[in-house]
Amino acid sequence: MVDFKMTKEGFVIVIKDYESLEEVLEDLTTKITQMGSFFAKGDKVAVMVENHATHVQDIPKIISHIRKHGLEVSQILVGTAEKEKIRVKGKMDMVKQPDTKSGTKLIKRNVRSGQIIVHSGDVMIFGNLHKGAEIMAGGSVVVFGSAMGTIRAGLNEGSSAVIAALDLRPSMMQIAGIITHARGEESVPSVAHVKEGKIVIDKFNEMTFERGE
Repeated sequence: MVDFKMTKEGFVIVIKDYESLEEVLEDLTTKITQMGSFFAKGDKVAVMVENHATHVQDIPKIISHIRKHGLEVSQILVGTAEKEKIRVKGKMDMVKQPDTKSGTKLIKRNVRSGQIIVHSGDVMIFGNLHKGAEIMAGGSVVVFGSAMGTIRAGLNEGSSAVIAALDLRPSMMQIAGIITHARGEESVPSVAHVKEGKIVIDKFNEMTFERGE
């Protein structure tokens, strides 16, 4: 289920296609513990989750679990692993920034094409999310700037999560399991949220949430 591969680019944790996330997390703990003498705290690894599109909502939990064991994830790889080698179709560099005491991931910079933020809680960016960049958040996402990349929110929190930006025109948005390519108006602060099972985008000063949110 979980394999460790040494490549010319570095160490890669490969997670084969699976049915149970809990079994994956248990296997990760077992494998990392068994290799305890090999790793030092803070060592960088890349992570590849086979059948990436199916398991994308699990990635924040997987990354968080790996971090709990003292390893730092430097890249997310998309591809497949064969017996002798890894076939990489795409890769994204992780943006490094410490979490706040509240558990929010606070990014004080622009997130550029080819970079990714993965966090099990809320994500807040003071900067722009460029086209070709991506966010995977367990909770909500707020961008104090323009949001042009891919944003996935509510991967842990569910449909109560929101996506907000001063200029909300992403290439794709996902809240929980709901996906849309809709965009807000240019340079108009907007909030995307789930209403009646669909993602809707409201201007910030006109937004209305479903009762109970």
